[in-house]
Amino acid sequence: MNLIKIMTCGVACALAASLSAQVPPIFPFVRTADLLVLDSDSDGVLRLSDSNQDGDYNDPGEITTYYDPAIAAVAMTNPNGITCSNEGIVYTTDVSTDTVYWMRDSNLDGDANDPGESGVFFDASNVGGLVMQIPYSLVVDRLGRVFVAVTNQSMPPTPDRILMLQDLTNNGNANDMGEATDYYTIPGSTPPSSLAVSIPTKVAIGPDNNLYYTDVGTSTGQRGVWRLVDGNMDGDCNDPGEASLFWNPGAGAAQYWALAFDALGYCYVTDHSNNEQVWRGRDANTSGDIDPSEQTLFYQTSGSSWWDIVMRDDGTVLLCDTQPAASFDRITALRDTTPDGDALDLGESFEAYDASVSPTTTLVPRGAVLWRGPLLQLVPDTLPIGQTMQFVVTASRPGDATAVFLTPGLAAPVPLPPYGVLEVDIGFVVQVDVGAADATATYTITLPWPNDPVLIGDYGIQAISGDLVRLLLSNAVLLTIT
Repeated sequence: MNLIKIMTCGVACALAASLSAQVPPIFPFVRTADLLVLDSDSDGVLRLSDSNQDGDYNDPGEITTYYDPAIAAVAMTNPNGITCSNEGIVYTTDVSTDTVYWMRDSNLDGDANDPGESGVFFDASNVGGLVMQIPYSLVVDRLGRVFVAVTNQSMPPTPDRILMLQDLTNNGNANDMGEATDYYTIPGSTPPSSLAVSIPTKVAIGPDNNLYYTDVGTSTGQRGVWRLVDGNMDGDCNDPGEASLFWNPGAGAAQYWALAFDALGYCYVTDHSNNEQVWRGRDANTSGDIDPSEQTLFYQTSGSSWWDIVMRDDGTVLLCDTQPAASFDRITALRDTTPDGDALDLGESFEAYDASVSPTTTLVPRGAVLWRGPLLQLVPDTLPIGQTMQFVVTASRPGDATAVFLTPGLAAPVPLPPYGVLEVDIGFVVQVDVGAADATATYTITLPWPNDPVLIGDYGIQAISGDLVRLLLSNAVLLTIT
């Protein structure tokens, strides 16, 4: 069923809750959809879509290739980190080529393999001469700034640090003068001492909009989650007091490799392999760190190496897990359904991807990021007759085909695979508007409401948006006409 058929049939769509009932997560997005996964087997990026909405990606056709280094413009050889911007640009790090790459599906055919859809964002050719050796992970903020965790574990002597990259000239890379800066240098980390002091692995943006990173260094004082606050607003965190140890759960010989934040501000950190634990904590007393009374053991298992952790907007935690045996390669989903602060109870963990049962058995997940799902907002949501309002849809990417529907009200949610959850009364469609998202991935419709008392009442509003491969339903919102 294509978009035109959906419109003709009057299919108006929504996900489970209205905007007013949602707590927006800091990152990646208020609503999330498909999962982009770095595959250590092909050194490419795979797109995982739960098309039949059964909670996993193990069914036929649910895993497709988003980026294939064998046919695309740049050949990644050992990708490790992945992130996605508000504009749908995907960035990856390669720890063998010491490069940050970008990719975007500009023609909306479901992949980024076509000419002009990928390239080098930052590498050794940068004008400033900044050395980036072994970039483990990266994250992009709402301003488009890319932060990279760099371990620099080889010569020439260069300290471990966090780089900040910006494409200020709008030429597709951050290699020009002033576009790459040393956001934070870890003291005492110049090789060869870095092997004994620090190994920054994962960067994330916290609920306070500050930058956090995990460190698996062998130094006890260095190990844990660090917070970076640019207190004097000079563009870096190298001044006294701007870096502090935020959290160390205290496990012996820990390797705190990956972290993420949820919508409520809880921090999740993985103990990569030594203890095979996932910890959950929040600075509830706003003391500037997480103390033992504010943390819980969220999950624990054996035979795992958790390379990445990502948060879905529904509260599900996804863990990328690789093992030498192909049958152990998996993406574990955790959900605290009781809720008691952990996912250790029966039924609170399952394999969202399992190489032993999936038709796609070559996926070796090294890093992952969630695609943005379409978000619908009304400005305003209560309107007197005869006034003008706007429908604003935030799509996954620029150019996404988008349709907005107005119906006689909301209804009980009904799953509608593969599009999402229908939550509107589709007895008839009052208005349909169709267009394409702009360069900021936004589609806006201005609607003058007729000055007719007959039209006073409540209306359900929904949107559907996506590319040529996959259309996704937005949240449902209620419009009240007075």
